[in-house]
Amino acid sequence: MSTDQTPITANATFCATLVDEWIRQGLTAAFIAPGSRSTPLALALVDRGADGGELSVHVFHDERSAAFAALGHGLATTTPAVVLCSSGTAGTHFHAAVVEAGLSCVPMLVCTADRPPELWDRGAPQVIDQTDLFGGAVRAFAEPGPPDDSDPESWRSLAAITWGAATDAQPGPVHLNLSFRDPLAGRPGELPEPDAALTPDPVEHPTITADDAARLVSQFAGRSGAIVAGRGQNDADSIRALADRLGWVVIADHRSGCRGDGALSSFDALLRHRPFAASVRPDVILRLGEIVSSKAVSQWITACAGAGTEVVSSQPWGRFIDPEDVATTLVADHGLAAALLEAAGSLAAAIAEPSSAALAVRDRWLDAEARADAAIRAELAATDDPTDIDVAKAVLAGPPAGGALVTASSMPIRDLEWFGGNRDDIAVYANRGANGIDGTIATAIGIAATGVATVCHIGDVAFLHDSTSLVALTGRAIDLTIVVTDNDGGGIFSFLPQHTLLEAERYELLFGTPHGTDLAALAAAHGIEVEAWPADLSPNGVRIVIATTDRAE
Repeated sequence: MSTDQTPITANATFCATLVDEWIRQGLTAAFIAPGSRSTPLALALVDRGADGGELSVHVFHDERSAAFAALGHGLATTTPAVVLCSSGTAGTHFHAAVVEAGLSCVPMLVCTADRPPELWDRGAPQVIDQTDLFGGAVRAFAEPGPPDDSDPESWRSLAAITWGAATDAQPGPVHLNLSFRDPLAGRPGELPEPDAALTPDPVEHPTITADDAARLVSQFAGRSGAIVAGRGQNDADSIRALADRLGWVVIADHRSGCRGDGALSSFDALLRHRPFAASVRPDVILRLGEIVSSKAVSQWITACAGAGTEVVSSQPWGRFIDPEDVATTLVADHGLAAALLEAAGSLAAAIAEPSSAALAVRDRWLDAEARADAAIRAELAATDDPTDIDVAKAVLAGPPAGGALVTASSMPIRDLEWFGGNRDDIAVYANRGANGIDGTIATAIGIAATGVATVCHIGDVAFLHDSTSLVALTGRAIDLTIVVTDNDGGGIFSFLPQHTLLEAERYELLFGTPHGTDLAALAAAHGIEVEAWPADLSPNGVRIVIATTDRAE
């Protein structure tokens, strides 16, 4: 807290007003990468987080880590956190997380401090062009200029507008570029009074009409089908009930929340067998939410559409999801499964029970699923040394019910989706908007900081890429177990044509990328407890588990 000798400044009053209004709107967390120019907002955030205040405030040495931790908070809570940095190149390190938040519709208040305009383009230190720094990756941009006492009544409106832009029907990051003149340290004066008119309105999501839902269900009746579910749909129970009503199968990733009893788990392996894939071509494919990771599923959808399958694709958060360019019908996603299930109930006469055609396709799936699962289990049991698949299956079982699993967007998310089995009593996250390996550890920290016991499954390259997030990690009061699959390089590239087309030396140089790093020594340098695989993954503070596997095997 500031002392009475600290001068009252417009900087401090402006920032205290922003923070106060954001708290009124629902702000609960801030992630700060310290620096000088950001002092006014940093002090305002810390003042409201001190002594058990309204905010949880988390400090990171690295801006990229801070931004991805804020992203993790937004993933876990669906509410924005503030992420703050100083002026100059500091804000450029936010960019990867901002891009991911924009593509994944994760709300975030991105605050970059800046020097005042009179120092721009003058050769002053720590000055870059920060106007529209993140381009179209953000939902909105605001640059109010250096605070003064001429218009304090606009400050709450600025806070409310930026909050609303971040939390609208298509949520995402909002960028505020905040210029501050000296002095940077100060204390706030009297804040403008709250305005009841700034109370946020309920978000209005595009929804399907009852008539349109009934027409769709009428098209589904008596036909075979598959529901492909990814992150973004919001009603796993209705999806399962709709599939049962129609006699369809559910192909889902773990992020969708639909990988419970009855969902297929070996679909990737099965669809790589072309005769089988052709034998289960349905009349209709209903895609809900984002795409799953499996390329085999995407290729199957394309092949099915080319052979006459109708593809109905939803639009989560109003986003256009149809990378194969095969959708015959586009519909709003919000509440879609429940609306279709209700329509199915009202059309009971048309679909009193699944058609024989639908059940025949479903039976082929279920028979092949049972045989594929048995074959995979037998293959794994015959191998003494741990494999990446063994690790993926174990990390899925690791978090307690209600916990979280964060997977890196390289091999871990694929191993989990293809071989992990079914579990729907935990939340599963991965940064699949841009599919980058950036900030996986930091994202897990942000999720764990919400109080959720978290397991993070990550490869060695992604672990090294985000190793700055290990700084001061032992000082955070969170339950986070980081499981690192260490195969000395990038295993995912072995699935690309380059693996067979290039000689071994060139492939290893550009794609295998062996690093030779002692990961245990790196973790120990940060004072983090290290365990060897296998290990009990129950919540136990902060620790790292290293599973050494053979990349070629």
